[in-house]
Amino acid sequence: MATEDFVAVSADDWYQRRRSDAEGEFFRKVADQGPRKGAGGSTRQGIYCLTADGKLLAYKNAGQSPEVMREALRQGLKEWKKLPAERRKPGAAQVGEAGKVDARYDRQPPPGGLIVNVYTRILGREKGELCRGTCKSVVGEQAARDHLWLTQAEWQGLIPNNPFEGNQAPLAPAVAERILRFHLIDNTRGEPPMWRREDIRSQKLTLTVVLVTPLEVRLKLHGQVLLANGADAAKAERGFEAQVQGEILYDRKKQAITRFDAVALGEHWGESSFTREARAGRQPLGVSFHLAGKDPADLVPPQAAREIGLYLGRYK
Repeated sequence: MATEDFVAVSADDWYQRRRSDAEGEFFRKVADQGPRKGAGGSTRQGIYCLTADGKLLAYKNAGQSPEVMREALRQGLKEWKKLPAERRKPGAAQVGEAGKVDARYDRQPPPGGLIVNVYTRILGREKGELCRGTCKSVVGEQAARDHLWLTQAEWQGLIPNNPFEGNQAPLAPAVAERILRFHLIDNTRGEPPMWRREDIRSQKLTLTVVLVTPLEVRLKLHGQVLLANGADAAKAERGFEAQVQGEILYDRKKQAITRFDAVALGEHWGESSFTREARAGRQPLGVSFHLAGKDPADLVPPQAAREIGLYLGRYK
């Protein structure tokens, strides 16, 4: 239904309800027809089924399960079929020019930059082996998705100018901090607070050149990290202690990174206001990183990019 009966759009309510341009005005016009009118600037998040001219057909606030989404789509189609035939004809709704975009709430990947898909999943243990994790929250058992952005200068800086096998160097501080603070988080049950700089209790991430040929340079990423919101990690309310392993492949002919695979595997503990129902104590958590493709969904900005200056290290 989503692909055949609708034009699917994904957007972050945090941006949409704030932006002062045609897109923001259109979204608020639709949202205000539903139960969440964003009084006082509050959230308008949810699933909306609407016509091209802005009539709300169906709304659901919770989208944690496929069945909730299916019900919203079914209701939207039902209401759509009630509209007069003239309103349902192709071209019945005329869309004008978008006009000037509110740049304050428009996030675009850095020019020439690198986009990496990030997936987070809770894990469990069975007979001493890691397995799929379970928890009280249904949504918490699914993989959370995000994106890591690196600027062109940052990803190019990962590759040594004169690489040789065995060449070793620390992962660039700006890249390491972005990964640790904004992507080694448990976002499986909601939106957690990002780690502060002082929450990085220890980290040692190293890039080692393992192969050099006329066609490619292959690097190994390895190390360990400890994140905690208290100086004494053993007493901290939240934390994540993990080992990191990965591989980066650089195509010398294309002058591009063609592989960026990494995983952080360790134990996470604690919860926040919007990530309730965490499992008790330290529990296994995995965060994986994979080079993005050309799917439009890969252009969704990182959650932490709401504070884009902080995310890209322009201010502390």
